[in-house]
Amino acid sequence: MFLFVFLLNLFTVYIPLVLIGYFMPNFIKKTLLFGVVIPEDVSDWEEVVALRKVYKRNYGISALLISFLLNIATFKTENIDYSNWGIFILIGVMSINYLYAHNKAKKLKKDKGWTANKKQMVIVDTSHRYQDKFPAVHWFWLPISIFIFTLFFTMIQYPHLSDQIPTRFDFSGQPMGYSDKSFRAAFGLPLIQAGMTSLFFFIYWTIKRVRPSISAARPKTSSLQNKIAKRYWMIYLLVTLVAMNLQFGLIQLNVLQIIRPSLIGNLLAHGLGIGIPLVGVIFVAVKTGQSGNRIKVETEEGINNTVIDREDDNLWKWGMFYYNPEDPSLFIEKRFGIGWTINCAHPGGKVIIVITLLAILAGVLSPWIFSRS
Repeated sequence: MFLFVFLLNLFTVYIPLVLIGYFMPNFIKKTLLFGVVIPEDVSDWEEVVALRKVYKRNYGISALLISFLLNIATFKTENIDYSNWGIFILIGVMSINYLYAHNKAKKLKKDKGWTANKKQMVIVDTSHRYQDKFPAVHWFWLPISIFIFTLFFTMIQYPHLSDQIPTRFDFSGQPMGYSDKSFRAAFGLPLIQAGMTSLFFFIYWTIKRVRPSISAARPKTSSLQNKIAKRYWMIYLLVTLVAMNLQFGLIQLNVLQIIRPSLIGNLLAHGLGIGIPLVGVIFVAVKTGQSGNRIKVETEEGINNTVIDREDDNLWKWGMFYYNPEDPSLFIEKRFGIGWTINCAHPGGKVIIVITLLAILAGVLSPWIFSRS
């Protein structure tokens, strides 16, 4: 079991984190430099290219060294806690390297006066063109049906279960651990399916309604790229949710002792349940980039170098945390990275922050609490 968890952390967390952190500057819009708004026409300047190279060099060396030492320590001691805590250390290394580059970018922008003589604009797209190509909400009935199927079989089988229910399995799907028969032990996985389905639907709804970040220099092109990127992410959400619900449904049927999967079947099911989300997110990220800037679209629009996106760097703390009490939006596109973040000044954003902090605190303290009970 140690080797399985070790390899799972290595191939699904450490290697992706190192690669994502290293190549992230390649996916960011040309109007952003480590969380700082810049004109698109300076994105290929020697100073800008050099700063990206410095970030890659620093992050590549530090991330590889930390990952190597942590995984060697984990493997030698067979203590998976080193690997788990190392994930947070690796994220910290990424953040430190980013903050260094962010501060350099702010200074470079100020010294070069890139925003001087540039008209600042905010572009809003009120059209609904292309939105009919977004995946319709009724597609969610597919993962919902898997959840209903799992719940239905659990309700039927529950009265016939023995006093001990298998809850942990080896690679071949054979029981390794048992728990007393209870509502939590029997219905835990269907409840997780329900929670994931609700969460993914909320993310789908958020992506569909979130305000797009449109380039002032190329408004038509960037607007279309943004909508195509949204479509990719919505499809990814649906495919991932179906794969994960199927995976948990298979495990639940094993818990209920309805099926006994073979070694190959069990590995294939769990491999797809883990591989589809991981490979899918990498594919969509590489295909679309930030705001869809990597998507090739055919337009006759040129770059207007006389305008620049509104300079609102003061509303972004370190280019990572957005705080604008006057903005009614709860979610907004990230400055560095792919995806969306919250408006920390929004009441809903404050609630999300509190819930997140409480969840992290509970995760940190729960092992210590249970070990003393």
